[in-house]
Amino acid sequence: MPQYELMYLLGSHVADDEVPKISEQIRKFAEDLGATDIQETQLGKKKLAYPIKKTRNGHYVVVNFSMDGTKVNSFDARIRAQDTVIIRYILINLDEHFERLEKDKVVQAKLNRKIPPVEGAAPTAIAAGSPVVLEAPVKKEALAKKEKKEEAPTIDLSEDIDERIEKALSEDLTK
Repeated sequence: MPQYELMYLLGSHVADDEVPKISEQIRKFAEDLGATDIQETQLGKKKLAYPIKKTRNGHYVVVNFSMDGTKVNSFDARIRAQDTVIIRYILINLDEHFERLEKDKVVQAKLNRKIPPVEGAAPTAIAAGSPVVLEAPVKKEALAKKEKKEEAPTIDLSEDIDERIEKALSEDLTK
């Protein structure tokens, strides 16, 4: 059976003593649909990054469980029906998530190998079984040009900052 993770957010209008009741209700929904290995973690009340449904704070709860993939849609529908107390939720298949994560790591490894090595740097040890990509050596002239491009512009602070502000404010912008 695939592993799933449900994270839901209860609005601040839900009293602190009601949170365990609601989380038990969600747990019962999962058990009714045949979920096993249910692990619940209450992360507590936290401030939201932005208001959701006129709410600035919310209770975060994470539930990990295993469930048959055919019953996930009905579980999702039951959670969606709780819209008076649950203001946001996300239900993910952890197996698919980990597969995507592995694919992303492979792609990132390919991208990292395309970075040209710095001339004069000591060669690094290569792990057994890892593919090796040979690249052309980088010329010193190319590195010098690259370094010139990467230099940040300098600002002359020798002039008094107050004078510069006054000068900017006194300019006539209607010309």
